[in-house]
Amino acid sequence: MTSLFRRSLAVTMLTTMLAACGTVPMQKTYVLGDPPLSTTGVSSEANRPVIELKTVSVPDYLDSTDILRRTGPNQVTASPTGRWGERLSLGLTDALASALSRRLPNLVVTTMPSTEPARRVFVDIERIDVDGAGQCLMTARWRISGKDGHGTVASEHGTFDQAAASIDDPALASAMTRLVDQLAEQVAATIAAK
Repeated sequence: MTSLFRRSLAVTMLTTMLAACGTVPMQKTYVLGDPPLSTTGVSSEANRPVIELKTVSVPDYLDSTDILRRTGPNQVTASPTGRWGERLSLGLTDALASALSRRLPNLVVTTMPSTEPARRVFVDIERIDVDGAGQCLMTARWRISGKDGHGTVASEHGTFDQAAASIDDPALASAMTRLVDQLAEQVAATIAAK
């Protein structure tokens, strides 16, 4: 009887463990920004001014691959079903560089260090919040350097908001991409004015 009881208990535990494994959702990976255009070919960057976008800075607690939502006044929680494909600072930098390139076609926008850029762009994200209803809010400061890549010719501050279509990860990634586009629009306007 003891042997039969042990076997029965082992089968029950194994069944319970397998059932629990089947209910854990698989985590998906998301990136910021629009997909690259499917054009092929080579274009010359010769004689075009270079804009060097420095790595976007974000608060330390956000600079991870976790998709974070605000769940209380002093609490954020990572999504159990999704994550960013890279640290948030790098994803924001790549998405912003791409969005700036589309808005400034006569300039070369790069995230690579440049010895003689026409301008350097520094972006500090002060706050990114996603609430339980899917409302996304971003506050940022940006600074544009002088013609030699040093000094400051412009400094701006902005707050951007975007409502996600739902509170799931794909909708939040899409809303965050639209926030980056709003920021890019303002940064491009600042560059063009200087």
